[in-house]
Amino acid sequence: MTKRAILTIALLILGNVAIGHIRSGYSKGQVVPPEKELGQTSLQLGNWVGKELPADDRIRDVLRAQDGIDRVYLNESGENVLVHAVWTDDYIRLHFPQQCYREAGWELRDSEDVLIQCASGAEFNAKVLRFSQAGRNIQVLYWFQLGENIFLDRVQHRLLRRKVCWGQTHWPPLMKFMLETSDTGLGRSEAFLSDLAGRLHDVILVSESTPHPTANPTAAN
Repeated sequence: MTKRAILTIALLILGNVAIGHIRSGYSKGQVVPPEKELGQTSLQLGNWVGKELPADDRIRDVLRAQDGIDRVYLNESGENVLVHAVWTDDYIRLHFPQQCYREAGWELRDSEDVLIQCASGAEFNAKVLRFSQAGRNIQVLYWFQLGENIFLDRVQHRLLRRKVCWGQTHWPPLMKFMLETSDTGLGRSEAFLSDLAGRLHDVILVSESTPHPTANPTAAN
């Protein structure tokens, strides 16, 4: 057997070992549900009062949502913000607002990353999207979480999944948070979104910072 053949065989063996190692790092995780179900989130968040809305079963099916909320929150001045939040044990079928709004006929005007300052003193990154359709303008603020860890796009998700889940037998739930309100063009819309997002995040952060029990996990993808 020539040296070249031996080298080729060795590389194939190493490649198979590497693939097996990667698969084993991701194949054994079990997703542990949130410490507190999203549906138990308070209807009162600061000066915002929520009202339940019918859930879109089609969207929840696409996301394989295990639990969630669909609400409209109103403040004392009558401003309203739609809130959609779900958690899933499916790490693959991410559904970003850029996609679902575009499919619904909305045109994305611009987007930006923003830093949300919470009443608790915590802060986190989120993304604001501005859409238009038939003369109507809206703003959408969103973020995703793996437990208490936040990501805004697929690249961040892959990196975070490797950091948080690699070699672990229990994985955190994947949660999606999306808020929508009318875009007044005066900066008030973003302020409303940021305020409510911060209050919602404080509630979730308290829950996901608590050690999770390992009972009743669900199989991960």
